Amino acid sequence: MKEKIIQITKYALFIGIVLMLCVPALQQYFKFREERPLNGAITEPQFTPFSWDGWHSGDFQKTNAANLNTKFGFRSEFIRLNNERHYWLFNRAKANEVVVGKESYLYEENYIKAAGGIDFIGENAIEEKSEKLKFIQERLKEKGTDLYVLFAPGKGSYCNEYIPEKWKNQFNKQNRTNYKSYRKAFDRKGINYIDFNAWFLEMKATTPYPLFGKAGIHWSKYGEFLAADSLLQKIGEIRNAPMPDLVLDQITKEEKNRSGDYDIGEGMNLLFELPTFPMGYPQFHWDWDTSQKQQIVTFIADSYFWGMFNYGFSRDLFGDGEFWYYNKLIYPDSYITPLEVSTINIKEKAEENDVIILLSTDANLYKFAFGFIEELYEAYLDE
Repeated sequence: MKEKIIQITKYALFIGIVLMLCVPALQQYFKFREERPLNGAITEPQFTPFSWDGWHSGDFQKTNAANLNTKFGFRSEFIRLNNERHYWLFNRAKANEVVVGKESYLYEENYIKAAGGIDFIGENAIEEKSEKLKFIQERLKEKGTDLYVLFAPGKGSYCNEYIPEKWKNQFNKQNRTNYKSYRKAFDRKGINYIDFNAWFLEMKATTPYPLFGKAGIHWSKYGEFLAADSLLQKIGEIRNAPMPDLVLDQITKEEKNRSGDYDIGEGMNLLFELPTFPMGYPQFHWDWDTSQKQQIVTFIADSYFWGMFNYGFSRDLFGDGEFWYYNKLIYPDSYITPLEVSTINIKEKAEENDVIILLSTDANLYKFAFGFIEELYEAYLDE
């Protein structure tokens, strides 16, 4: 009797294992349970049609094996399970270049490098770029266009105290960073800039709502609102012109972080949401006399401008000004058909504006301002 029970148990275990192995295949073909898609930039290998040449070279098998590997059932859940295991057991993120800091603060590596000067490009490079920037600032001013640099805050600088010690040990021993060196060069040369990086640090001890999320990499929605309000006032001062008023209706405090304040958390593709702290979410509108002339403002910027752009600021408040994303694609045109900066007359386009803002978080200052300065400088030299 005992041997029979053991035998039945073995068969049951065998059948159970076989069924478990079959479940992903069944899910792949019958889709009996909806799966959560993975977040982030994911490129699936294309299926390659059969050919004898491809078969004999092995390319057909290799490419289609990679394609099938992205199709099996519950793949996204298995990936999330593996990511969860790495996070909770080893305090590591499987997402590309994500760093888990003290008290589970999340960073991207380039923000830590910027905060500690690990990505410092050197005084000579900053001096050379500042010279060109001063030149184009003066040429644009002659055409009636004001050029300003906007230093956006970075999470590594703002949340410096939560950076892991192994990263702090790599910090620049002379305390040189691209941000500090650019500021000094701009002060010497009289280059226009707006420093939200320093301003955010000044507010850190007194702000009623967080300016950065625990699992986010960009400024919070509350911080973004403060920045937008201050920027509108600054543009009004620069142009000596009336600007719209941002009117705050209310701020709701929410335990669950919205997408913009949880972007690194989303990119980690975990099974369960990470614990965070409550964030403030402004609800606002703008007052504007539509009979008054709008200032045309174009932003050459990184992803820190997406929030304002998606709110409709460029369309409604900045005279249908454009957003040159990383100085590559021009929005809103690229929503319909990609329009690349490389295809336009950059000098003519720049001079159509009342104000041009070069916006960059400190994590991108090692490649400031994404080629715009050099391209416009060369265009003026070629006159």
